[in-house]
Amino acid sequence: MSIRSYILFGILFFYALSIPSYASVLRVAQTAWPPFIMEAPQGRGIAHDLVIEGLTRAGYQVKFVEKPWARILKETLRGKNDIIVAIWKTPKREQDYLFTEPYMYNQMAVVSPIELNFEYHSIEDFREKRVAMINGYAYAAELLEYQHMYRVISIDLPNSIRLLLSSRADVLVTDEIVGRWTIKEMGVGAEQLHFSRKFLDSSPVHVAVRRTHPQAQEIVNALNRYFKQHGEAQMEALRKKYGIAFP
Repeated sequence: MSIRSYILFGILFFYALSIPSYASVLRVAQTAWPPFIMEAPQGRGIAHDLVIEGLTRAGYQVKFVEKPWARILKETLRGKNDIIVAIWKTPKREQDYLFTEPYMYNQMAVVSPIELNFEYHSIEDFREKRVAMINGYAYAAELLEYQHMYRVISIDLPNSIRLLLSSRADVLVTDEIVGRWTIKEMGVGAEQLHFSRKFLDSSPVHVAVRRTHPQAQEIVNALNRYFKQHGEAQMEALRKKYGIAFP
């Protein structure tokens, strides 16, 4: 090898070492959760679009994959994924992940047929009511433990909505945005169902980065800056993009 070749090799080697390590592709994962995570003509979903834009604006390359939830948790801990798009923070999870500040909230709305004239104020308002509940869904403990209502078991949210419309249930509980999206996708007139003004509960949603990633804190910091500067306006724009109407 000539001297010139050695010099060229040295320059290229030094350049490779100088490239920031975050130039490697971040593996981002989430399970299907319409309209937050999905495949639709408008895009891949509200949470997907918000988080991916935050990462790309910060200079990261990303590869997004959609997987079952249990698999995401297992693979992320093993280092096969780097980032989870939407997750609740718990003390146990904080041992394995760094979390961003909340970028949205799961606001659990109480929905009823318009003719019922039902308005939720407290758990006692469910007394003697037929409540459509999805089998295996992680409802708030207050609702799960309440004994003075009738549980009408449902297989999914569309089924729960049909139970309301056919007068086989009085109320259901769902994330507000998910509920409004599903009603729209089912072709049900928004005027047929009422969303109570008060939510049953509200839980913050975060992005999680595995602690073992070498840039974990930098990624969290970058997303927090993006959410602080652009999150509210971008969330409103994304709701309009995906046709989520609020009265």
